[in-house]
Amino acid sequence: MKKSISVMEERTLPRVILAMHFLVLMTFSSMAVFNLLPLFLETLGGSPRQIGLIVGVFSIASFLSRPLAAWMLGRVQPKKVCMAGLGVMLVVTFLYVFVDKIGWVIFALRILHGLGFSVFVLAAMLITILAVPEKARTYAIGVVSTGFLLPLLIVPYIAEVILQRYGFFYFFLVAAILVAIPLVAVFFIKCPMPRLIHEPDFHGKGFFHHLAQKRMLIIFSLTFIFELGLSASLSFVPLLAYEGSLMRAGYFYTFLGLTAVLLRIFGGKRLPFWGDPRLLFPAFCFLAGGAVLLYFSQDNWLLALSGIVTGIGTGILYPHLSALAVEGTPTNEKGMVLSMFAASVDLGFAFGPIIFGGMSHILGIRVSFIPLAVIVFLSAFVLTLSGRFVLSDTKK
Repeated sequence: MKKSISVMEERTLPRVILAMHFLVLMTFSSMAVFNLLPLFLETLGGSPRQIGLIVGVFSIASFLSRPLAAWMLGRVQPKKVCMAGLGVMLVVTFLYVFVDKIGWVIFALRILHGLGFSVFVLAAMLITILAVPEKARTYAIGVVSTGFLLPLLIVPYIAEVILQRYGFFYFFLVAAILVAIPLVAVFFIKCPMPRLIHEPDFHGKGFFHHLAQKRMLIIFSLTFIFELGLSASLSFVPLLAYEGSLMRAGYFYTFLGLTAVLLRIFGGKRLPFWGDPRLLFPAFCFLAGGAVLLYFSQDNWLLALSGIVTGIGTGILYPHLSALAVEGTPTNEKGMVLSMFAASVDLGFAFGPIIFGGMSHILGIRVSFIPLAVIVFLSAFVLTLSGRFVLSDTKK
């Protein structure tokens, strides 16, 4: 009983964590509006190939800016970096209003948008990591990262109504307001952070040094597999639902988001084994199981069930993998390690749709969910088995 009470006390979060959750929630609400950006690009005369490239440039810019963000976070207080990222996002979001054709301007805006977004997310997550003790870190990351998912439940629907009734000017205006709110709020948030030490004889470890460590390599590889499987499902569920006239992809997204959010908030606070690396492989099994259920989905109930199963895996994996990545890392290097973790997230999200698209071109969309599940399951099995000792050592 005393042990259970002590666990609860360790996971009582400071106010700054709730503040970070608010910033992430509002910023990702702005990003959720941009799920409908292809409609804007289509009105400008963009071809499907151009639209895909313009949308994808954002992720590429986000990935390439990770070293810059890591460099900034190693030298500047993360709150100031957070302000800089939000400032760039606000300016860029408003400038979309002035785009009237497909050209270099829209590509430049997408690149700057991805850069600002990448810097903000890394700074917000670093504040989260530094603000809590190690034993509460997985729970804190889980709470803040629910802001990634909650906007998907309703914001795209609201944005679609605004677009249909009022046009693109108000569409982008709403997106700008949603990112302006956290920019203003961050000025009033107190972030008690440990001071960054810049001693003359301090030599931080580089990217390749961290990658050479078996533990880091396994964590980043698992993250890549997780995001690959998740992004493939998120990208192709709408097309799967389109095959069945009575199915609605919203059932999958809504139940996935709700399950992951509830698991991270309530499970993370009340389960004493939350944060144990041994949860990783079962979570991957849920992720693979969700893909298998998508293969069998013929109605909305199975889509919802698949969303729940996938949501369980998603709810566990992101906070656990990100917390494991920074454990035992010196304060000055947490930004670098976090940027490497985020880069593996970006790569997984980039390659997931590409690999699944190649399989579906040969096998069809529905059948391709089976090899996707096999890839996720086998990759996770091999990686967690080979890393069972180095991962468990972090909890001793």
